[in-house]
Amino acid sequence: MTIRSAETVSSYKQKLAARFSRAAASYDQYAVFQELVLIELMARFAPKTNDSWLDIGTGTGRALKAMQSVQPQLSYFALDLSFDMLRQAQQRAADVSLVCADAESLPFKNNAFDGIFSSLAIQWCLHPDHLFKEWYRVLNDQGQVLIATLVEGSMPELGEAWQQVDGRLHHNQYPELEVILNHCRDAGFQVADAEQKTITVYFDSVKGAVYSLKKVGATLVTENTDMVSPSRWKAFESAYSKQMTDRGIPLSYEVAFIQLTKVDHG
Repeated sequence: MTIRSAETVSSYKQKLAARFSRAAASYDQYAVFQELVLIELMARFAPKTNDSWLDIGTGTGRALKAMQSVQPQLSYFALDLSFDMLRQAQQRAADVSLVCADAESLPFKNNAFDGIFSSLAIQWCLHPDHLFKEWYRVLNDQGQVLIATLVEGSMPELGEAWQQVDGRLHHNQYPELEVILNHCRDAGFQVADAEQKTITVYFDSVKGAVYSLKKVGATLVTENTDMVSPSRWKAFESAYSKQMTDRGIPLSYEVAFIQLTKVDHG
């Protein structure tokens, strides 16, 4: 996606916030894939005592609740672009400072946190080079970062089905893992660990697979998104149904799990 002006960036972020706000009430009911990713990411969560952690893209606060369960003594902050998502998070996690702001422009002073946790949020950011520099800025020396994000090859089933219908892309495309890691290194981080995994979720229908995206707000946000006519939807549904397995309709994701460390050379 090419961003040409500050106004365009603002428009994109406003639409993104609105889309996730609309999904806030239904998010938890449909977030099966997101829960699988969170479980994987939490296995890597090993903070020091008395740390202060920031959960970026907190959504409905599922990660906050999990982190508090593991390390209740830590100080937690949560940031999201959607105010309605933060309202949901407030109901789930107690004693957390909630901030409605942009992950690419953090409203915090330098060296404010010991750790940053972010599950399936940074794929919505526009400028990863600036994003990681911002994160580096707000972390203390030896601060940790735990990230889960989508990478190249995600949702091939959707691409295959739409290829049969109109040959066009109808879902987001993601960078290679190495591209993300290069942005991290350029910002000053040391890559402590990086692993890419395929996670596949199965549904009883094409509608169920599509709703797993729509009902959590994870649909494509562009200026020129075409409405899908009933006839095109029927053709897509027919094409996607051909991928049915014994376990159901598959929807696969390539997920990168990344651990970073800030080393302040200053």
